[in-house]
This record gives sequence, structure tokens and C-alpha cells, in this order.
Amino acid sequence: MVRVKGCVNEKCAAFKKKITYKESEEYCSKCGQTLSYVCKKCYTPLEEKGKYCAIHQAEKDDKADHTKKVVLGVSGVVLSAGAVVFTKGKDIVKNIPKLK
Repeated sequence: MVRVKGCVNEKCAAFKKKITYKESEEYCSKCGQTLSYVCKKCYTPLEEKGKYCAIHQAEKDDKADHTKKVVLGVSGVVLSAGAVVFTKGKDIVKNIPKLK
């Protein structure tokens, strides 16, 4: 998990341009301020470990949950259709000799 750091000095050009730094860097190259971990999307300083602030992490989790629900719904429909084809397929195969 790659986290990013940013300058939290509101007067700094790096803060205004939302420049991000690597985790290994300790100080802002523009003003010398100690860097803090920031959200990758909105540049909000983070208090906890993670890549995103609470808002963007919740959005990411919601998107993942929605994707899971869609995939499970589609797979359920496919399984149901497969069961019907399997069941009816036996009947069709039995009736093929009668068609000749």
C-alpha cells in the first residue's frame, strides 16, 4: 500500500499545487515544513494509516460493495439459467429420436 505525503503549510506552493511526495521523504522541498500523510484524492491530512480520508475510503468501499452485488446478481441469473437448460436439455435429448 503506497501512501503519499504532502506539505500542510497553507502558504507553501506545494500545498497550493497539491504536490505529493514519496513516503521516504521527510521535508517539503519548497518550504522545509515536515511532511504529513495526505489523502491521495483530496489532499486532506490523515490521522490514521491508509491512503484515503474517511470520505474517499467510504466511497471506495461503497463502489466495491456495489460491484460485488452486481457480480453476485449476474452469477445467480447465469446459474439459474444453466439449471433450467440442464433440466430441459434432458427432455429435449429424449425427444430427438421422436423427431426423425
